[in-house]
Order: sequence, then structure tokens, then C-alpha cells
Amino acid sequence: MTYRKYLCALAGSALLSLTACSSAPSLYSDESEGSEKLTEGKPLTLAASHWQVESIGRSGIIDFSHVTLNVNSNGDTSRISGSTGCNQFTGALNVEEAETVFSDENSTEPFSTDKLILTKKACAPALMNQEQRFIDMLAASKSYSIVENTWLVLYDGNGNEIIRAIVAQSSQSAANRAASSTNLNTDSVLSEQTSLQKQDVVSSNSQESTKTYTCETPNANLATLQVNTLGPDTLALTLNNTHHIVQLSRSASGAKYTNNKNVVFWNKGDAATLSINSGYYHCSLNT
Repeated sequence: MTYRKYLCALAGSALLSLTACSSAPSLYSDESEGSEKLTEGKPLTLAASHWQVESIGRSGIIDFSHVTLNVNSNGDTSRISGSTGCNQFTGALNVEEAETVFSDENSTEPFSTDKLILTKKACAPALMNQEQRFIDMLAASKSYSIVENTWLVLYDGNGNEIIRAIVAQSSQSAANRAASSTNLNTDSVLSEQTSLQKQDVVSSNSQESTKTYTCETPNANLATLQVNTLGPDTLALTLNNTHHIVQLSRSASGAKYTNNKNVVFWNKGDAATLSINSGYYHCSLNT
């Protein structure tokens, strides 16, 4: 091969490499667009859903007050929980069918709450007033609808809108996963469920809403810690018949939950640490 032919061969190879690289983004772009289309428009239902409240009695909420509403359903039993912007709440929820898909935006389904329980933290007067309005409206709710696959709207007995909430990202992601799972075989579904159970953040799925740990106390005794999920970022801890409500906070590793009463719960995998007033409990998940 002459020197000139050698250079031509090198130039040809380089050109082919550049062409291949330049075509790669379009291939991945088409695949990404197709994936986005597959995840659009998945039907939301009330079961295992999370919502951010935007209006109470057709009036906007206080900025950054973070009023939330979560629904957990297990068979015929449903519960409601969330944040009032000041305190955490939980209670019984009465719905005929939590898996209802709304194809007609004018249709509604029965919805009522019972035995609402709140934590007792004091807040600014404006937040306390908003909390009372929110709880009153929840108690007055008689029906609901899911509008435009985005909004949860609660109505009173006269059909008036009294609460409107927008779907949280975690609910939409769950709906997308449920729709995609129809294309998976049984083995892959079991694999996904196992993977989800290994995540550090305590699952908000209604079937996994309660976990029990065995803990070594500061006095080297053993105690049982029960962890109940009230929402995507809220836990109820029960230790020695004492209850603590904690919320998710940022942590470099694992999942960390805290409150303003010197209670810190941190878990990673099957291990957890609970700190109450600087007393440490080292816990292992019961399996």
C-alpha cells in the first residue's frame, strides 16, 4: 500500500466514525420520545395516591405552607393522611371504589372521611386558621372526581367544589409503572417488587405501610419499634407505647426523618437508628 493510499484509508475510517457518532443522538432521541409518549396519559385513581392541595374553599393556600393529602387503600379499607401545613393528620376514608378511572370529567364518586386525628403542634395564627378550614372541608366532603388526569377535586353535599389538589409526581410515576407492568412477565414483576423493597425510604404502598424493628436500647435492653407510613414523606413511630411523627429530611446517605422534638429516625436497608433526646436505639428490621 502506498503512503497516499494509506492516508486515504485513514481518512475514510475517520469519516465513518464521525458519521456513526453524529447519527447516535438521533437514534437515542427517537427512543426517548417514544418512551415519553408511552408514559403520557396514564389513568390516575384515588388508590395509593399523593396530592398537593392548591385551594381550600376556592381560595388559594398560604405560600409554602405545604398542605398535602395522601390515600392508602388495601382491599375495602382506605385511609387518608397528610399535612395541614402545620400538623400531620390521619383518618378513615369511605369510598366505594378507590380504583375508579374517570373518563367523564363531570362524573363523581362518593367520598367521606371519619375519625380524623391531628398532631398538636402550635403554629402561626394564619396557619392554624388555614388548618381548621382544611379539616372542616375534609369533614364536609361528600364526593370526588379526578379532572384532566391531574386534579383531585372534593365536593360538598351540594356539589360545590371545596378542595382542589394537584397530583404529586410520585402518584404519576406509580401510574406509569402500573401501565408499563402489563408488558412484563411474572419473573420481572417479582424482581421489581424485590428491588423496591430494598430501597432506603420506607415504602408508601399500603401493603408495606407498617414495618417492625427490634432495637437495642441505650440500657442494652431490647425494644420493639413500629414504623407506620402516613405519606410519602411522613412516618409515625411507636416505641414503648409512645408515638412520634417525623418527616423526611435531606441526608447524604439513607433516609432520615426528624421532628422538632429531638427525634431522629435514620434507616438504610434493613438497619435503622433512632435517636430520642440524644439516646440512641440501634435497630434491625424484622423479616
